[in-house]
Amino acid sequence: MKRAWLAGLLVVGALASGCGDDGDSNDSGDTGDTSAVESNDVDPEGDEPAGLPKFCDLLTADQVSAAVGAAVNLSTGPFDACEFDQDDPRALSGSVGAVEVDTGNGGYDAYVSGAGGSLEDSAAHPLDGIGEQAFVTTGTFGGGSSLQAAGGALVGGSVYTVNLSQATGMSEAELVAISEKLLTLLVDAG
Repeated sequence: MKRAWLAGLLVVGALASGCGDDGDSNDSGDTGDTSAVESNDVDPEGDEPAGLPKFCDLLTADQVSAAVGAAVNLSTGPFDACEFDQDDPRALSGSVGAVEVDTGNGGYDAYVSGAGGSLEDSAAHPLDGIGEQAFVTTGTFGGGSSLQAAGGALVGGSVYTVNLSQATGMSEAELVAISEKLLTLLVDAG
């Protein structure tokens, strides 16, 4: 169930970030020319696209464990998300990652809305001092009774994401605090 929830949130995030102009012509004759590369899409040497941070390459299990407050194992998951879990499958697990956002598809606001829309009885928590803007939303998923969390921090044209799943009765305050620590870690590493 946890993996399905995490995969679902990753898909929601990827879809929210991927919506936009498909480059097809419109009635005004605009061809959606994409031949020019924006400066933030290339590495400092100008060789190739810089891409999104791959947090499993940038973070250690010890760093994530310190933020979570328990020993975790890291592995790379779908869309280069960095997944973590504990030996007890009911204990807190989750993922951190990054997705591009575009103002043409609602950008950061669409991502925030999508995170809240994926959780039942959701409660939004804006976070100050992390990236340009940051949030975490808590709620239940798929009729479950355990609180889950989804959040993100806007950094340039990307949202650094965190998704938390648990079945051990962690409180909303605990999930928000852990999300805040993880988002701070992502912004510092990215």
